[in-house]
Formats: sequence, structure tokens, C-alpha cells
Amino acid sequence: MTRDATAQNRESSGLARTLGLPGLLCYGVGLIVGAGVYSVIGAAAHEAGDALWQSLALGALAALLTGLAYAELATMFPRAGAESVYLAEAFPQARWLSELVGAVLLLASAAAATTVALAFGGYLRVFTDVPAPVSAVALLVAATGLNLVGMRQSTALNAVFTLIEVGGLCLFVAFAATRSEFGAALATAPHVGVLGGTAIVFFAYLGFEDLANLAEEAKDPGRDLPRAILFGVAITGTLYVLVGLAAVAVATPAALAASSSPLSDGIRGISPGAANVLAAVALFSTANTALIVLVASSRMLYGMARDGAMPALFAVVSGRKAPWRAALALLGVALALVPLRDVSAVAGLSSFAALLGFAAVDVSVVVLRRTRPDLPRPFRVPLAIRGIPVLPVTGAVAALALATQFERTVYVAGAVSLALAATLVGARRLTARP
Repeated sequence: MTRDATAQNRESSGLARTLGLPGLLCYGVGLIVGAGVYSVIGAAAHEAGDALWQSLALGALAALLTGLAYAELATMFPRAGAESVYLAEAFPQARWLSELVGAVLLLASAAAATTVALAFGGYLRVFTDVPAPVSAVALLVAATGLNLVGMRQSTALNAVFTLIEVGGLCLFVAFAATRSEFGAALATAPHVGVLGGTAIVFFAYLGFEDLANLAEEAKDPGRDLPRAILFGVAITGTLYVLVGLAAVAVATPAALAASSSPLSDGIRGISPGAANVLAAVALFSTANTALIVLVASSRMLYGMARDGAMPALFAVVSGRKAPWRAALALLGVALALVPLRDVSAVAGLSSFAALLGFAAVDVSVVVLRRTRPDLPRPFRVPLAIRGIPVLPVTGAVAALALATQFERTVYVAGAVSLALAATLVGARRLTARP
């Protein structure tokens, strides 16, 4: 992007550009290091066994492949709306496709916020008797309130919570490293269960893609967004592999799978005090995830509404430069899902929908390289053969392969979400006709 184009972007955006590389990187790491690793590592251990670290490494590789595609597209089109924007640019004659994918991902984001809010309520019950649904509602409302206050305040709190999250995982690794079994799993041979484990732990990597929705609030998106996406995946991938090695060093895969809080229970025999600290850290982790998922998804809805892919009433910002109507709409959907309580299938739905979105983004990179090769690309995914970028193609194949590893209930929930999204898009198109 040229300096003139960047300057024009700054002037035309309805959102305030307050995020530099440190802020974007905190959001990236905070989006990834959320409730996922605390909740799914036990189920992944059931599939992968002592090769858990291999599943975590493969998950990082799959995320990195698609992260490269997001980095190229986010710098080409630094606008809130992300996947919807990219598909509209790649397939201009099929705008319905971008609207449909965007609507599905919005529903999945709201479901993810509800999932981690209920997890927050579960962790809080260790310390109080407040019912989990009540705590979940309170967290969702508080996170939305902070979102409405403005990005600068949200960024500061996110930075603090992210440091606490990362510190908790480092504490877990440090205590596990005192055991002679630490690192022994590196000698474990790969087996077929590693792929099933990868599909499960991929939920722990979701979030880096939401950085693209903060493009309009980045001071220099052409330079900082690719770095934040790629560094964020690399940092969390390295940390997760260490956590995987630590987990099987302090407990058997069967014990991890049987626990509802595998990380804290894993080190309870080494240090009960550290286990309680880790449980408390999980509260910060789930709270932070709920906050930043709602922040990023409200920007996506705002961007889609401004571009005509959603009702225009959501394309409004407050005096604090917050998309308040979009934020309240996402809050409403998230609150509507709280009564379900058991949202394990909805958590799987978030991963499934994200994988389909990732495949679509990877394909968009390939299509735009062929149809619009002259567009400025501040960041370009390396390695192409005869003009076809190899890594996005590999990323699309990997995403679709992982999308075949879920249980039947996830596909049923996916079909329902697709029907709801199609209804929403169809209604918007009917009301938009003159």
C-alpha cells in the first residue's frame, strides 16, 4: 500500500487508529492463548496420547499457513469485515457468498464468546457458589460494556490479561520441567491419533484471524498486521508445544482426558498452591477471550454493514469510535445461547466454521493472484509455482482435512447455522431491494 493510500484509509475510517505493533501483538497472542488450551488439551491427549506435542505442533503449522494468507489479504484490504471483504473482492459476481460466509462466522464468534463465558462461570464455581450461567451473563455484559468504552481501554486491559495468561502457562511448564519425565515424549513415534488430536487442539489456535478485523484501528496495517499475525502464531505455537510436553510429564493421557481442568489437576500433586494459581489464571484467560472475541466480531459486523453485506443500522460508531450497535447485536446473540449451558457442540462448531472460513480465505489469495495481479501487496505470501501460491493451497487442503475430523453433532449444528445465516442474508437482500 502506498503512503497516500494509507493516509486516505486513516481519514476515511470511522474507527480510531490507536493500535501499534505491541497492541496488535497483545491482541494476537491474547486471542489465541485463550480458554481453548485450558479446556481441550485433555480431549486431545485422549486422541494423541504421549504424542500430544505433535498435535499442537501440527495445529500451529496449519494456523501459520492460513495466517500467511490473512497477512497478505489484510494488507491489501485493511478494512473491518475481513473474510467477507476478501471473498467479495475475489468473487465480485457472487456477493452472496461473502455475505453467507461472513454471517456464519459471526454466529460462530458469538457462540465462541458464549462458550468461554460459560467456562468462566465453571472456573468461578471453584471459589464461589454463583451459578455458571449467571456468571456467564455478567461477563458478557461487562465485556461488551468495556468494548463500548473504546479500543484504547480495551487494549490496556487485554495487555494485562494476556500477560497473566502467558504467565500461567509458563508456570505450568516450569513446574513440569522439574520432573525427570519432561521431554521424554519427544521420542514418541507419530501415529494416526495425532491427526484427531490436531483437529481438537486447533480450537486453541483460533483467534489470530480476528486480527484482520482490527485493520482499521492499526496505525500502520501494511507493516504491523503481518508481523502481529505471524509472530502471534509463532509465539503461541512454541508455548503450546512446551505445554504439551509438560502435560504428559505430570499426568498420563488418560488422567488428562478424565479431568475437567487438566492443567491445574496435572500439577496439583507437585504443588497444590500452583494448581490453585493456575485455576485462577484460567478465570483471566476466559474473561480475556470473551472480551477480545466480542471486540473483534463487532468490528466485523460493523465492516460488513458499512459495505452493504449486513443491515446499515449496524454501521454506526459512537462518539468514542466504538461500533456500539454491532456490539449490542453480538451481545444479544451470545446471551441467547447461554441457556444451552452445555455448549461443547457449539465450541466444535466454532472450530468447524473457522476451518471453512480459513479454506475460503486461502482460495481467495489464489484467485486474486490470478485475476488481480497488479493490486499493491505490502505483504506477499512467498513461494509460487507458475503464479500459483503454494502455501495458501496447502493451507486450504489442511483446513478441509481437519474439518473432516469432528463428530456428527458438530455437522448438524453447522447445517443449522448455515440455514440461519442463509435466512439472514436472504432477508437482508429482500429488504435492500428498491
